[in-house]
Amino acid sequence: MSPPRQPPGTRAWVAALVHHGVAAFAADTLGADDPLLAALRAETLIHGAAALPGDWPDLIEALAAAWPLTEGRLGALLADYQLTPAELFVLGLAGTVEESHLLGLVLARLQAPAAQSRPTLHLTLALTAALFGPEARSLQGLLAHPLLRVGALRVDGDGPLPLATLGVPPPLWAVLSGTATPWPGCAPILRPVPGLLPRALDRELPKLAALLGGSDADTATECAGLVLRGTPGSGRAAVAALLAARLGRVALAVPVALWEQEPALAVACRYAGWLPVLRPTLRPGELWPLPGQAAAAPSVVVLVGMDGAVGGAGLVELDLPPLPEPERRILWQARLGDPELAAVAAHALLAGPVIEALAGRARLLAARAGRTVSLGDVADARALLGAERLRLLAQPVARRVGADALVLPPGLTADLDVVLRRCRRREALWRGLGATLTATASPGVRVLLVGESGTGKTLAASYLATALGAPLYRVDLAAVMNKYIGESEKNLGALLDEAAAHDVVLLFDEADSLFGRRSERKETGERYANMLTNFLLTRIENHPGLVVLTSNSRERIDPAFNRRLDLILEVPLPGFEERRRLWASHLGTRAPAETLCRTLAAHCELAGGAIRNIVLTAATLTAADDGPLDTAALLMALRLEYRKAGRAPPAALERLATASDAPPGRTPE
Repeated sequence: MSPPRQPPGTRAWVAALVHHGVAAFAADTLGADDPLLAALRAETLIHGAAALPGDWPDLIEALAAAWPLTEGRLGALLADYQLTPAELFVLGLAGTVEESHLLGLVLARLQAPAAQSRPTLHLTLALTAALFGPEARSLQGLLAHPLLRVGALRVDGDGPLPLATLGVPPPLWAVLSGTATPWPGCAPILRPVPGLLPRALDRELPKLAALLGGSDADTATECAGLVLRGTPGSGRAAVAALLAARLGRVALAVPVALWEQEPALAVACRYAGWLPVLRPTLRPGELWPLPGQAAAAPSVVVLVGMDGAVGGAGLVELDLPPLPEPERRILWQARLGDPELAAVAAHALLAGPVIEALAGRARLLAARAGRTVSLGDVADARALLGAERLRLLAQPVARRVGADALVLPPGLTADLDVVLRRCRRREALWRGLGATLTATASPGVRVLLVGESGTGKTLAASYLATALGAPLYRVDLAAVMNKYIGESEKNLGALLDEAAAHDVVLLFDEADSLFGRRSERKETGERYANMLTNFLLTRIENHPGLVVLTSNSRERIDPAFNRRLDLILEVPLPGFEERRRLWASHLGTRAPAETLCRTLAAHCELAGGAIRNIVLTAATLTAADDGPLDTAALLMALRLEYRKAGRAPPAALERLATASDAPPGRTPE
């Protein structure tokens, strides 16, 4: 016994209506025996319309008995817009011609001598009048039809209106026909690996899904969309994918330009079961109005950073919470398998998707070296991840500076250790403290290093980054600053978002150029500079990472910024003991004599940067590539450095030079 035949779906009905209807209409023009019409009728078999009558009057009678059609995506659209059979025929005609070569040939012959395969309004009205009766001529009001307003149908052409063509965007027709292919230019967002998002979201997701699903059972509040705010890599797209899964939909990443230019995409999202996810790039103070076609989609998710706002009725906003330290430690341990390594790595304020990517890269680095994963592999992975975006506005400082390479006064070294302790405890520091203090809790740490050039401010910043295992980026002011109003803030906002996403250490060298004193002058340039400073003060205060600023003079920094700084550390010129250690640290095993470092430290009041230059120059002037540096070469290098600074070398060094061997080359005067 054969199984019962399934009733034809809406797609089969549309194929039969269009193919048989056009063939019946064209028989008078092309002849009933035209082989093209026979082929057109036979094409309905492809769409499962074999069980439907081939004779037009019988087909219309069967349609009336089966009406309304509700199966599939076309059936849902028919019900939503309450289409009549004639309107369904028009929609099917405009869509089917995009996939049927035979239908295009017949329409082209009917519209000859115009070489037009898509139906014109004139032919469309003639077809509907002949097939559905004179009352179908009301379709002359097609331009006001809701399907045209939402972009499901469109009229193209610059000539007279009757000669304009009627069309359906091919991707939309593919969606309505049941294809599972995403809209061109868009991509589905996969559901995340479990454990990457904060557990606090487990309580929020059901509520958000209920809102996005249409209405909240308790509040009956309709929600048009959700705005997810967070830094890059914080898991915003993953949240959208989980919400879509709860709604029985698929999250679809949609370029903003495509969403704004193609209203039919919103219609496709409704019937394909897609949750459109938009990611506009907003500058500080910018309001992005959600395009009106969002009303055609059941719900929309908009991913934004920390700046700007999204305008639109019925939008709900959620700031994505950070992944707490215990959950980060569990995730690191699950990915690396080492509890001690996980405990150290968890100090970095990173989101779950970022940790997932870092752990994978650290394992790859370790496997390439043939060993187990170490903290150095994690640090190397952090230096690589996100570097291509950070490099647009900042320059990486790749050197690693250990405690043995840092020569500073004991008091300053202790102060730097305080900074490290603050960074490592920046989340737990507020626990148990008073309500007023916890109300202003922020994990960010801001340090100003003040001192003359060459005293080791940048080296100290490198030491902090190395000790934290974090990448260090020096802000490139030339790339950040822009002559167009608003662009500098946009660049700085993007930089801070990326820095927060990867928890890098930001170094603002010569920070007084950005954080200098604000002026009371009223010129446009001065007012804009003040606005930029205000923006920076606010963003730096809310930044969750470590920011190190350096300046040659504390007085050059805007006093309003002092309150926002956690520590201001003076980096003095080195004293005798620091100079001796600096000479010994720079010369290493190539010192000409054991007592030379003490002699140089006693007579040359130089900063570490100058000592570095002298040693490198002396190494250049020494013929051998190893062994002690030539004393005469070292003294020549000293003279060159003093001359560069516009100062005379100490007399004691001149006496030492006289007693030494003649230097290579001619001694500078």
